Amino acid sequence: MKKILFSVALLSAGMMCTSCDQDLLEIEQKATSSTGNFYKTDADAESAVTAMYATYIGEIGGNEGIWSAYITGINYASDDVFAAGGDMADHTGFRELNEFRYDASFGPVSTLYNHIYKAIYSANLVINYFGGELADTPTKKQAVAEARVMRAWAHMLAAQVYYQPPLVDHLITTDKPSNDISQKEIFDWCVKECEEAANDLPERKGQSDKEGAWRVTKGFAQFVGGKSALFAGDNAKAASLLKPLVESSNYALVPGNRFRDLFHVEGDGCEEKIFEFNYTTNTAIGGVWGGSIQRGRWMVANVLNWRGDDIVGGGKNPQICATGGWGGGSINQDFAHKMLANDGDSYRRKATFLTSDEFFYDATLCPWADDVEAGGKLSTRAEKEFDENRGITKSAGSFSRSDVMEVKMMCHPKDVDLSVGDNCNNTNLCLARLGEAYLLYAEACLASGNSSEALKYVNKIQQRAGSKTISSSVDLQTIQDEKQYELWFEGCRWFDIVRWGIAKQCYDKVLDNIPLQWDEYWNPSDGSAPKTKPHKLYYKIHHPFADAGIKLQFVAGKNEYWPIPQTVIEINDQMHQVRGWANN
Repeated sequence: MKKILFSVALLSAGMMCTSCDQDLLEIEQKATSSTGNFYKTDADAESAVTAMYATYIGEIGGNEGIWSAYITGINYASDDVFAAGGDMADHTGFRELNEFRYDASFGPVSTLYNHIYKAIYSANLVINYFGGELADTPTKKQAVAEARVMRAWAHMLAAQVYYQPPLVDHLITTDKPSNDISQKEIFDWCVKECEEAANDLPERKGQSDKEGAWRVTKGFAQFVGGKSALFAGDNAKAASLLKPLVESSNYALVPGNRFRDLFHVEGDGCEEKIFEFNYTTNTAIGGVWGGSIQRGRWMVANVLNWRGDDIVGGGKNPQICATGGWGGGSINQDFAHKMLANDGDSYRRKATFLTSDEFFYDATLCPWADDVEAGGKLSTRAEKEFDENRGITKSAGSFSRSDVMEVKMMCHPKDVDLSVGDNCNNTNLCLARLGEAYLLYAEACLASGNSSEALKYVNKIQQRAGSKTISSSVDLQTIQDEKQYELWFEGCRWFDIVRWGIAKQCYDKVLDNIPLQWDEYWNPSDGSAPKTKPHKLYYKIHHPFADAGIKLQFVAGKNEYWPIPQTVIEINDQMHQVRGWANN
């Protein structure tokens, strides 16, 4: 694909004078083309599909003030993530997702909906102007196929987030979309779109083909189609679509010692990536807001980095963190302890979270300013145990944090372009990787009666992870556990527990169980004087809502999905709330 830079201008609709020469109004506008003249050539098709990708990156992968509707919104709706932050009053908009305190008027609910359907519109433009009989060259056919798969992915996402969202398979003119089509029909439609589009898509050109991870290929069509089939309950179809993908020589699991790279710039476009949004630093965008924010996922870095205010040295201490952040996206301690028991010292576990000992004393995994490996002076455990230049100092306790520290999605120093700033995460946003495809395929095989094939691919995941637990047999619980270990904070958990019918039991275990974290060195648990005990993380569970007389609850038949945004209901009489939201 040609590397094309797009600049967007905002046009004023106001007239600055009360009269003008009529002849001036008849001068042809420069640098514009009508749709009738533009959508003609192969070059036009390439430009149109490139614009579609730019729209998806901005709408799905972009920031929403201090958060991302897709990245944080979907993951904060999981049972194994705390929205966290500074305290109960911080980032409440995030935490309302985490605590089921939102309604149809809640900002994130409408924001993600709008982003999804704006992205779908950009795909429909390509399909409308180059599809059907107009697709008279291989280039145009490929452009349309790419748009169909991206449109299918967006509809799959919409049906995972909102129950019975509208299926918009054409450019809307005077008609109004409705939400009367069933969930299964939406997923089945996604499957059909991907199957048909795959015929006009190229294969990835081997494991080193980075552009093959940044542009829709046959492999991504197989992924979206297979995943949609699984959500439609068609396990045999899911297995048949995913089988050629997991067996393809164009992809491979990265070795265990590179697992952490999958979530940082070192892993961009690697052999495991099936499709990801390719972020680049665009220095052509100027100004404070353009220069500092719109060149990378600025706010995502700040939100997901450790809480700098709570840590000695703030921003870059420990030096694994690019800059001090706001402490969001904390890992649930019960899940972390479960994963530690299963994985032990695996590559996967250490790339997901650190234990207290690793956080304070392992200078390879987490160097502090005084560690020899970080250019400091301390090398022995005994010296580090009473080092006053490390640790958690917040006397009130670090909010929604326990005796472990997540690292998976944190912005590392190499993830940033320092010419822009140390809080602009330029790591690509992955939508599909082979690790997830293996587990989707394993589940489809198990449900279809092929347990030996399911075990084969579960074992591949466990062995790559370096897990101390390698299964000798497989059941659904095994796959559920492996998906949680492998894919924590990758936008899968919420949708999976809903699909498996276990959402309520999962959420009921975690609601209003908020950990507060301390460091024994700075705030000893026995009330003794500070600096008399070695650095060690500990936590206590609090129930702030129950203490205030408020009962948080997950309502079955309602909270599995977000409501249709109230703004959509108000402007479109063909849309209505469904399930438990219809009564609110």
